[in-house]
Amino acid sequence: MIDRMDARLDREPLVSRFADSVREVARVSGFYAGGSIGSGDYHPGISDLDLVAVLSEPLTRTRRTALKAVHAAFDVPKLHCAYVPVAEADDPDRTHVTWAHEQMFRRPLSRISRAELHRFGVTVYGPAPASVFPPVSDAELAEGARAELRGYWTGALRHPRRWRTDLHVDLGLTTVSRADATIAEGRLITKREAIDRLPSLGVPVELAGEIRRRRAGETVTLTEDQVRDRAVLVRAIMRRELDRLLRVAKSGAPQGLSRWESPP
Repeated sequence: MIDRMDARLDREPLVSRFADSVREVARVSGFYAGGSIGSGDYHPGISDLDLVAVLSEPLTRTRRTALKAVHAAFDVPKLHCAYVPVAEADDPDRTHVTWAHEQMFRRPLSRISRAELHRFGVTVYGPAPASVFPPVSDAELAEGARAELRGYWTGALRHPRRWRTDLHVDLGLTTVSRADATIAEGRLITKREAIDRLPSLGVPVELAGEIRRRRAGETVTLTEDQVRDRAVLVRAIMRRELDRLLRVAKSGAPQGLSRWESPP
């Protein structure tokens, strides 16, 4: 049974059912939802489910196998869940068993994800996130945003054809917009707000509108020429913005006062 219900979970009842299903299988002592569920920007069937399970003890091989079976039974491609043993919760660089993109692997619970839990995470059951995870400073949060940019997205610039996909266009530009707000102001913004501020980063209003329409579940059809031209434009914007945001970090210039998924 779920200990208590948060009204934000009404947008996606599956979260509570899943949390209940893994409770005994993985020895879960605390279960939380971050991302768009927590921020109030969740779109059923479109948004990812960013979940965190805190475990009373590390997963054994037998429990990992049982956990895979639970994920397979739910069969929700956009459901992502990190499994963090409570004894390891204070180390943001330590890798943990994670289910994402329909597979199990190990990666850290990022500083951005930790900050989301502190600022607006939903407690499905267990203690409050602040009693499990240490706070994330503004400097740590900014570095988490820069790490996101230095990782997948810098590498993606070396592959021109990736930018022909809606996935890279939409997620790349919203990631840069969110990182800009985090690095400059210490804010964690929603994808909705990130899209709204794209024109201030030099993204054409028409392209921002296209991204907004897809975020709302609309189908946007482009010609081959439009896809090609859009890829060139977006790749150039991404290169410019990554250079700007990462150059500021390298220069030591004053910084102003962050789970943004990368494509599989």
